[in-house]
Amino acid sequence: MILYKGFADLYTKGPYHFSERLVEHLPKVFGRFWIRPKKLLDLCCGDGRFAVAMAKKSMDMTGVDASPYMLKYARQRALKARVKVNFVRQEMQHLDFRVKFDLVTCWFDSINYLLTKRELDTAFRKVNRVLKNGGLFIFDMNTIYGLSVNWQDNSPCVIQDTDKLFEVHICPPIFKRNIATLRIIGFIKHGRYWRRVVEVHKERGYRLSEIRKSFKKTHFKELGCWESLKKMTKPKRDSGKVFFMLRKI
Repeated sequence: MILYKGFADLYTKGPYHFSERLVEHLPKVFGRFWIRPKKLLDLCCGDGRFAVAMAKKSMDMTGVDASPYMLKYARQRALKARVKVNFVRQEMQHLDFRVKFDLVTCWFDSINYLLTKRELDTAFRKVNRVLKNGGLFIFDMNTIYGLSVNWQDNSPCVIQDTDKLFEVHICPPIFKRNIATLRIIGFIKHGRYWRRVVEVHKERGYRLSEIRKSFKKTHFKELGCWESLKKMTKPKRDSGKVFFMLRKI
């Protein structure tokens, strides 16, 4: 199944503002570490919400995503906002740029889509290669607790329900090898008829020790690990999400 094909039509109309909300918290993070990044790469940029928001702040933005369907909406969003963003179709495990970036971001638990430690190692290595010396990598991931407990507690969950579309998320009570499954079902109205959308997404939760072991292999130094980018507080046992900030060494 190709992910973010039919779902792209639902996603771009939905309440998926997670990455946009992070824009207002980044100045505090930058100030704490005395950094002023100018050239940014947003990995797994989706429909371009974060990339466009940062471009509005005069950042030199590049957005990368594996889905051509999401990139179509990302380009439309940038055009409508009258900002310049270089959108490129690439997978995070095959990231390849000649230019180097000051900062790479990867939001909305996109790294959890890497279902093996080998894939995780590869992704960190690829990100490291596109960063300048001393460059930063900031990302978030769902924790094992978040996937095994929070996803279950919020299933089923109606995301959108209007006269023209309907979207519900269902998480089956199966959690093997720290992998959770999310079933997305939607209906989009086209004239007199409705088009049905079904996608199955899988995410793997990793222990913090596993994540650290992986990025240390590729010469990253940990600058911060938080459960909230806004409050910059340390993660707890029941934290559903974790943010990492790394520096290339």
